[in-house]
Amino acid sequence: MSDGASTDAERRPGYWRRAGFWRRAAAWLVDCSVVLIPLQIVIVVLFAWTNGRIQGSFGFVLRTCTPLAALPRGLQTKIPDPTSFVDCRSSLLGAGTSRYLIVSRSETQGATTTGVFEAFWLDPSGQLAQLPVYNASWIAVLVLLVYVVGMEGLRGQTLGKRLLGIRTVALSGGRTIGTGIYRALARRLAMMLFVLAALPSWAMAAWIGDDMAAASRLLVDPTYWAASIAGTALTVAWFVWIAVSMVRKRDPIYDRIAGTAVLHASP
Repeated sequence: MSDGASTDAERRPGYWRRAGFWRRAAAWLVDCSVVLIPLQIVIVVLFAWTNGRIQGSFGFVLRTCTPLAALPRGLQTKIPDPTSFVDCRSSLLGAGTSRYLIVSRSETQGATTTGVFEAFWLDPSGQLAQLPVYNASWIAVLVLLVYVVGMEGLRGQTLGKRLLGIRTVALSGGRTIGTGIYRALARRLAMMLFVLAALPSWAMAAWIGDDMAAASRLLVDPTYWAASIAGTALTVAWFVWIAVSMVRKRDPIYDRIAGTAVLHASP
């Protein structure tokens, strides 16, 4: 608390009151709407204009899947004797954003059912895409990250946080406006530490690539299932821990790692 302005702010009643779960969640929903809906509208236009060469499924879209009676003519799949063919579409208010076909085979051995699948991009009419398809979904994730890190780093508030009357502050360095870009980025990366729990099972799946025979063996491998179950359990525990901290109006683990807090911006 090195400057007079920050000292005066700290003396305001309720200034250091932590924001709760619902206020944070509502702010995040607003931010996702502000960033993802305009991007999804762009994908709607590009999906139609490029005949399916550019696709993306993120944000506020509706996904519907329709079973097909047989494998589309001319389709070459690596799955021997497939048992299921499903046409899946993503749309925003009825306008298509993405379409793909999932070919799969499932097997039941005793009480255990396993399966493998392969996905194929389709054009808006449901035909196999004849040219390479570019999945733009990752761009939306990147833009959302840049938006949140930039706004919190420079101003301490995204549009959602401003609307809900809360602010992200650094707990050191004088509590000036904005947390700083590096601290804001560290905060977001700390939020995603749960990804580490899934790395073992992802690594095993990546190792076999698109070898369908190896995939079938992997799905009955006890080590793979143990890694998957452990990863899922740790991921659920991570989010429960964060949610409980917010409900109790305490700093979640990622805020403690980054040295930040989300506070009410006004008394």
